[in-house]
Amino acid sequence: MINPVQIGLLFTVLCIGGETFAQKSEKQSKKSDSYQDYKLKSSPNDAEQLLKEANSLKTKNPDEALNKVKEALGLSIAQGNSLNEARCYLLIGGINENITEWKLALENYIRAYDKLKGSFSSTTEYRSALLGLGNSNLRLGYFQESLRYYQELLSMRLGNTEKKERQLDVSEVYYQMGNYEEALKTLDNITSGKISDPSFDARVQNQKAKIYARTNEFEKTKDIYENSINTLRSNKEPDKIGEQSLQDAKDEIVGVLREQKRYDDEIDLRKQSIQLNLESKNLAEVTKDKVEIGKTLAAKGESTAALKEIEEAAMMADTLANPKEQANAFLALADLYQQNGRNVQALSAYKRYSEAVTASEAVIESELLERSGLIRQQRDIEELTKNVSIGQREETIERATVARQKLVIYGLLFIVLISGVTSYFTYKNATASKIANQLLTLKSLRGQMNPHFIFNALNSVNHFIAQKDERTANKFLSEFSQLMRLVLENSQEDFIPLQKEQEILSLYLKLEHYRFRDKFEYEIKTDKNINIETVEVPPMLIQPYIENAVWHGLRYKETSGRLSLSFKKELDNIVVEIEDNGIGRKRSGELKTENQRKHSSTGLKNIEDRLLIINKVYKTNYRVSIEDLAADSGTSVRIYLPYNKQITSL
Repeated sequence: MINPVQIGLLFTVLCIGGETFAQKSEKQSKKSDSYQDYKLKSSPNDAEQLLKEANSLKTKNPDEALNKVKEALGLSIAQGNSLNEARCYLLIGGINENITEWKLALENYIRAYDKLKGSFSSTTEYRSALLGLGNSNLRLGYFQESLRYYQELLSMRLGNTEKKERQLDVSEVYYQMGNYEEALKTLDNITSGKISDPSFDARVQNQKAKIYARTNEFEKTKDIYENSINTLRSNKEPDKIGEQSLQDAKDEIVGVLREQKRYDDEIDLRKQSIQLNLESKNLAEVTKDKVEIGKTLAAKGESTAALKEIEEAAMMADTLANPKEQANAFLALADLYQQNGRNVQALSAYKRYSEAVTASEAVIESELLERSGLIRQQRDIEELTKNVSIGQREETIERATVARQKLVIYGLLFIVLISGVTSYFTYKNATASKIANQLLTLKSLRGQMNPHFIFNALNSVNHFIAQKDERTANKFLSEFSQLMRLVLENSQEDFIPLQKEQEILSLYLKLEHYRFRDKFEYEIKTDKNINIETVEVPPMLIQPYIENAVWHGLRYKETSGRLSLSFKKELDNIVVEIEDNGIGRKRSGELKTENQRKHSSTGLKNIEDRLLIINKVYKTNYRVSIEDLAADSGTSVRIYLPYNKQITSL
C-alpha cells in the first residue's frame, strides 16, 4: 500500500544524484529512532528487571504488566536477546490465560516455543512454553496437539511433583477425548508412587471420580468423592485449586446422575458439596447447589421441599454481589411459584430475575471492554515488534551502503516497501478494532430488546390478573416462562438456527392470541425446501414486526382479522413475509399517542442499526421492505435472509 508521497520520495532520491552519503544516512537514521532508542539502552538486565515487575503485576494489574512487557520486548529485540524475547511472549501468554483468551495465548506460546527450541530447549522457559501449548490446545479442543506437548514435557527430566502434575494433565486430555480407559491408566501410574501432597491427592481422586461416573461405576464414584472431601478438610491451609477441582468434578458427576435420573444420589452429592462450601464460605456455590436440588426435587414431584430449597437459595443470592447466581435463583423460583399457582409471587420473582439479568449483562459488557483494551494493547506490542525489526533492517542497509551510493537507493526503496507493509498492518489492526466495537454495539442493540419484550409480556400477565382470570394468567405464565427461557438462552448469540427462531415466534404468537383472541387468527407456513436446522438468522429480528402487526394493526380492527407468517425460498434468500389485514399504517399512525410514535420509531431504528452492522461485519445483505396493502387494508413486511451466505464468527 504505497501512497503517492512515498512514490514521490523515491523519484526525488533517484533524480538527485549529487546528494552526499552523509545526508542520506542522516535521513535514514530518523526512520529508526525507536530502534536506536532501544539499542542504546543498557544491558539485558534492564529487560529482565522489567519482566520481573510485569510478572508480579500480571494478575492484579494486567494493563500495567503489558506496558512493562512492551518495553522489555523492544529492548530484547533491539539487543538480539532471543531468550528474553521468548520470556516476553510467555508472559503475554500467561496474561491471555488469565482473561481466557486461549487463541491469543496459543499464538504467544507458539512464538516463545519458536524462539526457544534448539538453543534453549533445556531451559525452564522451554518447559513453560510446552506447558502453555498443552494447556491452550486442551482448552481449544485440539486434543492431539495438547497430548503431543504434554508428552514431550514428560520425556524431559522433571522433578517428581512436576512429573505427576503433567501425568494428571494427560489424564484430563484422555478424559476430554472420551478415552476413559487411558485416562484411568494414567492415574494408576501416578498413584503407584507415594503422594505426600494432600491437595494433589484430592485432585487425583476428583479425576477418578469423574471417570468412574462416566463409566457408570457410581459406588466407586461416591466413595472416592467422599475421600476427596475428607482430604480437603484435613488440609490445614486453604486450598483454592483443590476446591475448584472438587467443584468441577461435582458438576461432571451430577450431570451424569441427572441424565440417568438418579435423583437421590444427585441430591446427596450436592448436600455434601454444600456442607464443604459452607465451611469454606463459598456461598455462590452453595446457592447454585440449592437451586439445582430444588429443580431435582421438583422433577421428583416434591414441590414443597423444592420451593423451600429455592427460596433459601434466592435469599442467599440476595446477599451476594453475583447477578448471575441471582438470576439463576430467581428464575427457578418464578418457575416454581407459577407451577404452584402463586401468580403474584411468580410475577415478583420474574421482575427480580429481569433486574438480575440486566445487572449481569452490565458486568459482562464491562469485562468485554476491559478485555478489548488488553487485546488492543497486545496489537500495539505487535506493532512495536514490527517497528523495531524494521529498525534492525535499516541499520543493516546503512552499513551495506558505505561502499556504494547505488545501494543507498535500493535501501530507500526497501524502506518504502516496508512502510507500505506497516501501513497495511496498521489499517488491518484499525479495521479489527472497528469490527470489535461494532460487535459490542450489536450486542448492546440486541440487549435493548429484552427488557422491553419482558415488560410487554408482564403487562399481559397484569391484564389477566386484573380481570381475575387466574386460569388464563396461570396458563399464560407457563407459556411465558418457556418463551423467556428460549429468548434469554439465545440472547447472547449473533445467529441461531431458523428452527429455534420459529419456535420462539410460534410461542410468541400463541401468547398474543391469548390476550387478543377476538381480534385475529393466525397461521404459520414454511416452504418444505428450507432446511430450518441449518439456516441461521439473527435472533429477535422477526418478532418486532409481528408485534407491530398485532399491536398497531389488528388490535384496533373492529372485526376479527388475520395474520399470516410464511417462510419461502426465493433465489439465494429465505423470504419471511408477515402480512396482516389490520387498519394499515396510516390509520394506525393517526391513533397513536406521541409516546407510542416515538417508541415505534425507536424500535424500527434499532432493527435498522442491527441489520446495518450485521451486513457490514459479516458481509451479508439482510434487508426489509414494508408495503401498504390496497385501500389501507393492512400491511405486508418482507424480510430477506441470505440463504447461501456462509457466516463466519469473528
